[in-house]
Formats: sequence, structure tokens, C-alpha cells
Amino acid sequence: MITVILYIATSADGFIADEHGNVDWLPSTPDEADTVGFKVLLSRISGIVMGKNSYEQIISFGQWAWPDKTTYVFSEIPLVKVHESIHFVHGDPAAFIQQLNAQHSNATLWLLGGAQLTKSFAQLKLIDECIITIMPTKLGKGIALELFYDDFTLIEEKPCIDGIIQKIYHKQ
Repeated sequence: MITVILYIATSADGFIADEHGNVDWLPSTPDEADTVGFKVLLSRISGIVMGKNSYEQIISFGQWAWPDKTTYVFSEIPLVKVHESIHFVHGDPAAFIQQLNAQHSNATLWLLGGAQLTKSFAQLKLIDECIITIMPTKLGKGIALELFYDDFTLIEEKPCIDGIIQKIYHKQ
């Protein structure tokens, strides 16, 4: 069975990117102690799912960061493939998960974002766990996460470093 984990950072006022789609407000220094659990997440997952805008932003940063993870990019338009581990997906997230369930008996995917793809996964009840890392920064406007937690139970809320709070939810 496919497990989907949404692991995403938001501003204190609920935005995942500024009004121009940038995430330069996120910390640029590594969290050596892994207080936000990124290294743990990477050890748990076998693949990554993301939308077109997230993919385009990530490839603008330089070398592909996850060559050892199969990555699925949802896009209705052709994109440049920067690594052999990347696969482009068109269409419905439910059909995609159903197809993966038929191919893989036990895989865990990181739903990286963006907002529209996350909203689609949430509406279809495809997210099993949410790890929301809340940065102590207010953007005022931008791209909102727009995730409702009606189908989730808050399991843990923990302080991290530098005023960062992390909330972990599991599907009910």
C-alpha cells in the first residue's frame, strides 16, 4: 500500500511561498541536528511527488538533490528532464496512486508540494501523514497551503530550532 507524507514548510501566517512563488525566506543554513526531521523523512521514503512549479524551482537551484529517489512530477506540459530518476505524470492523483499501488506493495512517498497538487491530494484523501514545519516568519501574502485538518489528528507539536514549530498529523 502506498503511504503519502506531506512534508512542507509554511510561514507563520500559512504561506508556502511568497507572492512570486519564491521560498528564499526559508533558512539557508543546514539543520545539522536535524531538529525538523528532514534526514529522517528521507530515510523513510522511496519516492517524491511534486507539481510543475515546485519542480521548476528546484531545478533552478542547481544539481538534482535526490538522485536516489524516484520522483514523479505532475505536469500537463512538457518539461526538461534533468535526471533519469524523474518521471512526468499527467492526470488524476487518485489514478496515479492506484497505479502505484498495483505496481508496489509497500512504498512511501514524500508529497513535496506545491499548493495545487497538495490540495488535490487532500481533497481525494490521499495524504496519510502531514509534517508541517512552521517558520517564525510572516509573509503577509503569497501562496497559501489551504489544507484543512478535518481528516487528521494532531499527533505531536514540537519546538525545533530558532523559533520553528513542527506539527505532525496522521489521517484518522
